[in-house]
Amino acid sequence: MQLQRGRGLKVLVAVSGIAVLAAAAIGVWKIGSVDTSAGAGNENRRPAAGDRAGGACAPGVADADVAETTGTPQRLTNVVQGAAELLRVNGAAWGPQVATGTELSISEAFAQASSVPGDATVVEMEWLRQAERDGVYDDPNRPLEVLVRHIESTTITDTDLAEHLGPNRQVVIETVGTVAAVGFDEYVAQVRMSPAMRAADALDLRARLRETAVAAGLQAQWDRSQELVAAYFQQCIVDALIRREPEDPMDEYVRDWDLAEALTRDAVAAAFFAESSGPDRELTEILARGLRIVQAPQEFDRDDSLTRSVQPGENLHPDDAALLDAEEPFLDDE
Repeated sequence: MQLQRGRGLKVLVAVSGIAVLAAAAIGVWKIGSVDTSAGAGNENRRPAAGDRAGGACAPGVADADVAETTGTPQRLTNVVQGAAELLRVNGAAWGPQVATGTELSISEAFAQASSVPGDATVVEMEWLRQAERDGVYDDPNRPLEVLVRHIESTTITDTDLAEHLGPNRQVVIETVGTVAAVGFDEYVAQVRMSPAMRAADALDLRARLRETAVAAGLQAQWDRSQELVAAYFQQCIVDALIRREPEDPMDEYVRDWDLAEALTRDAVAAAFFAESSGPDRELTEILARGLRIVQAPQEFDRDDSLTRSVQPGENLHPDDAALLDAEEPFLDDE
């Protein structure tokens, strides 16, 4: 089973509020096609509506000693090893909804073992990449113990990160960490309160940078960097759906989440080409500006050319967006 095949699920989750609500109702969360935190039942494990986000979605401050004295590959390897120990000590569960006692899901273990915001998402996606590469998911009936053993044996090197996220992996990781440090709820609130911040043609600019990545032989790395954003938002949106007050308007949630994710995708696209020059440099500056305005709106003058718009399907992989476009006539006839 290939991780890429999981994008079909992301399409359904992104374009159907009913599908998202149904997923939250049964406690399902999947990244790609991998069930590291899937499960149903045991309603007592769910946070009550109105509770703050937890795990990788909670706000956090980086451990200064760890961030400054430990190189990124070693820091991320320490997270993997720490998560493995937590799973051995507390017990492992397929997901929080089926955990009993002290058991942790794999995602929860990564979150608890992280001391730098954003690392939990980066580590989980890198571990999934290595697990897929090593054939861990070839057996559809694999026991959870197989996954835990693979986590115990996983290390993350700079070569791994370059294969995963490309030559500017450090900037990509730092950009994801900048958003994660604020916390999902607070970041979305900042986006909601921010003045117009996004170039009207941001999606086209992102597409042009992707073409540059493809031409440079970095398509897989580009796509994975964008999937980091998708993974973070997919997890946090499901968490937020569980916690939301039933009377709150759903359309307002979805609009804010879509814009928050699009801005993060823009910023990660800019980070992917952080060392570029010439025309690409101009594109990256435009795409990076949106997140900067959200973070410090007082430092920017009003710009009437900027918008708060997100195009339908733009937070999907291009292949999925094309599939959605092809399916629209069929959906309209239903």
